[in-house]
Amino acid sequence: MRHDPHCSAKKDTIVVAQTEPKDFFKQRRSAPEIKEEIFLKFLPVWAETLFATQSPLEKVLLVDASTGTAETAEGEMPGAAKVLKTIFGTAGGRYDLDKVMQPYFYEASKSQAALLAQAMEELYFYPDLQHKPVFLNTKENLEAFQEELAQNVPAFYFLDPFGNKFSQELWLQGVGQEKTDFMMLFEYKRLAAALGKSDDQSSLASFLGERFSRLKAYFAKTSSAAKKETFALKTFEEALQEKGLQTSRFRINVPGKDQSSHYLLFVSRSYLAHTRFKELLLPYSDVQEDGVPMLGANLKAVRLLVPEYSKYLEFSLVNLVEDLLQNAAEYNSMVLDKIYEKHNVGKNYCKANYQTAFEKLKEQGKITLLNPKTGQVVYKLTSACRIKFKPNGSV
Repeated sequence: MRHDPHCSAKKDTIVVAQTEPKDFFKQRRSAPEIKEEIFLKFLPVWAETLFATQSPLEKVLLVDASTGTAETAEGEMPGAAKVLKTIFGTAGGRYDLDKVMQPYFYEASKSQAALLAQAMEELYFYPDLQHKPVFLNTKENLEAFQEELAQNVPAFYFLDPFGNKFSQELWLQGVGQEKTDFMMLFEYKRLAAALGKSDDQSSLASFLGERFSRLKAYFAKTSSAAKKETFALKTFEEALQEKGLQTSRFRINVPGKDQSSHYLLFVSRSYLAHTRFKELLLPYSDVQEDGVPMLGANLKAVRLLVPEYSKYLEFSLVNLVEDLLQNAAEYNSMVLDKIYEKHNVGKNYCKANYQTAFEKLKEQGKITLLNPKTGQVVYKLTSACRIKFKPNGSV
């Protein structure tokens, strides 16, 4: 008989007071802490987008190449075990990952991998897991994993793309898979180190293409560490986007310093998954004075002392209104929700920003609101309204 995943509990589990999202990054966080806070929350959300867009769903692969240590405080599960618990927690629900998801784990240390495997087998729900975890530390398991990948089934990777050679090989192979998504958690210094160790014949150079030599040249002539960091991240994301992937980035700064601690990068072809990823992170994000999220924590916001300042920002309400007008032909007659879902990917804007932007366009007489079913003019803006742009933004 299967345990109820929502009712079962480990008797010796320590109850820890929850930190509010807005306060979570106010203290410096380790990669395992960020993984537990963000990835474990996003995994079921990601599953919902998958079930919504790829039904019927028979098999999904999860690859966790940043398992973390097996040693924990008494009564605490290892991080990798919490991933399994999250999967098992969906059992019997509408989005049942336990039924379809095969979890794979990689730990560079064979002794740590053995300890993690043992810890997992001792979990109270382990006997009821439909798909037992597989560690990619043996040739046999790795070959079985490659066979699964060859079937072009959906896959979700959690990894540090520059953490070790195996992780780098995983994502370099995975970006070529049409149904593969990634959540990458990394420190910039590891990206810089990977670039420094790579030559023209390396797999990273092959992935970046002509950008690799441009990046090396930029690093050679630029002394500013901040400019190097910005350029390297932009180059990395552009290379991913060139392969048909979209990217959403969240920067985490060291509290009290204008210095990055970690980056979270979600990589996917799914606009819906990107939208949900960003929505999950909004409560953690700093916000500009105009209400536009900065998609980061502990960042320095620019004071918008006069409206003209907003034009110098990459993302602002003023820029959003102008961008929507400039692309009116693309979004004309679409429902507000769909415009938001299509336009927001790769940008910082949240749904409330679109509501505000369209209210401004309505006040300016540059759009007409239509009932999505009847086509009749309506006057109250809702997320279901069809937006009709007037020719040339005329009143």
